[in-house]
Amino acid sequence: MILGPDLLAVTRPGEVGLARLTSDGSLVDLDWIQCGDWQLVGWAARDLLALRRRGELALLDTGRRMLTSTHPVVGRTLRFNGTQALVAVVRNGRPVLCLHRPLTGAYQVLDATEGVSSVASWDPAARTALINRDGQVVLVRYDDSSAVEIGAASAASGDGPLIAVTGHDGPGVLDLHTGEVRWFAPGGTGIAVSRSGLLLTMAWTDHRYVYRVLDHDGQVVGTAVPDHGIATDLTFTADERHLLGRHQSPAAPPVLAKWEIHSGRMTALQQRTEIAVRWQHRESELSPEWLYEPEGGGHGGVVLHLHGGPRSQLRQIHEPMIAALVAAGWTVIGMNYPGSSGYSDEFRDAVVGDWGGADVAAVVARLRALKGDRPVCLYGQSYGAYLALLAAAPDLVDAVAVWAPVTDLPRLLESATGLHRQWLRTELGALADDPRGLSERSPINRPYNAPRLMVGHSKGDDRCPVDQSRRFVELVGADRYVEQPGDGHEPADFEGWSDAVVKHFGQVACRANTSDGVVAS
Repeated sequence: MILGPDLLAVTRPGEVGLARLTSDGSLVDLDWIQCGDWQLVGWAARDLLALRRRGELALLDTGRRMLTSTHPVVGRTLRFNGTQALVAVVRNGRPVLCLHRPLTGAYQVLDATEGVSSVASWDPAARTALINRDGQVVLVRYDDSSAVEIGAASAASGDGPLIAVTGHDGPGVLDLHTGEVRWFAPGGTGIAVSRSGLLLTMAWTDHRYVYRVLDHDGQVVGTAVPDHGIATDLTFTADERHLLGRHQSPAAPPVLAKWEIHSGRMTALQQRTEIAVRWQHRESELSPEWLYEPEGGGHGGVVLHLHGGPRSQLRQIHEPMIAALVAAGWTVIGMNYPGSSGYSDEFRDAVVGDWGGADVAAVVARLRALKGDRPVCLYGQSYGAYLALLAAAPDLVDAVAVWAPVTDLPRLLESATGLHRQWLRTELGALADDPRGLSERSPINRPYNAPRLMVGHSKGDDRCPVDQSRRFVELVGADRYVEQPGDGHEPADFEGWSDAVVKHFGQVACRANTSDGVVAS
């Protein structure tokens, strides 16, 4: 969701939505435009949206609705205004900011930007950019290649002249014109500033985001906490009386919504259909997890769901696969295995240099605790699919389905380039220089004899090459292999994939024994 001067731009797979907003944040004339596999970057001008895919930049004319490709770029696009682009490329093993002019193909590496992770604000006319670099906020003036840290700030967001920043001791408001920061008392991360200087902060509390609005004196004038589910991407509306963002829950997909700042009352701006599901977060002896149960009790079968990552986490958001499984009568356990974020640094870093070690052991132990008279199925995606292939065994599971699995670590490392290769080597640690260790922890080099395996992958996957699945299926086998068109890491047709998984697991659901309850402790 990106708020422009007159329009709001939102995305869903294959489409960009444009809507006019009233001053209080109400939607008017939401219209969807086909954009294929292009991803939204931001507003390049009042009537031009910037998009990217792999090494290309493009402009979407909101009037003519025509996608115009431009000169290829190298690396990750961070900002694009239609004439110039800021991209991150790798130099000497570290990301560095590069100014690119697509019309001429010219590139200019910007010194003093090594370690850049994002661009918080950019003023091409003044030749300045506010960047996040190595955990610090830095103002870069690239006419003279100078760089100045902004106090003790560690994050920043906004387009200026007022920028929300976060320091070691609390949030603040940076005035780009004066360079001064107005700091507030500790309490969350600064994420947005209104035109008059109200600051929106965000804190992670009770497994959801809590938003607070602070006035110029740092007093809380409003709080937005959803009754259920989670709110994301919040920002101020023009009247400064409402917050605009997305709301979702395991029972309902994301929709645009607004919150009245002073009362916190939420109003959904789009219609949606909810499923009947109960969910709760709980700690098992092995790792944190989310439990999703059909309100009617279902048929008694259990699916252990493994998210991608490994640095991701399952939260109380809408996961189409989980929703489809619950609607089909399955109880789903979403496991935040060792390596998941959102709990502690120690837990998150537990598998750095130990892929397929402590995380697989935790998955195997959880499957053993679940196994009984009821059918138990295993689902994983990306890194979660890698864990599923390593953990699956005939005495633990009745069926397995995986999407875009990592099956051959040496080949994955060999095929990776740029920032992806740098990230992969960091995550693998000493394993990256241990060919034998990498091979031993690759599913393709281990015997696989679990029953009923289904594998899916996108033909043009730009993160985990489709060859990872093709060779595994050729050498090890699978009951069913599904290959979809598209260049993304996610299924292009998620509904078709989830329907196939439900059907695949459904063939063992008749063995369910509902008299035992649905979840083992």
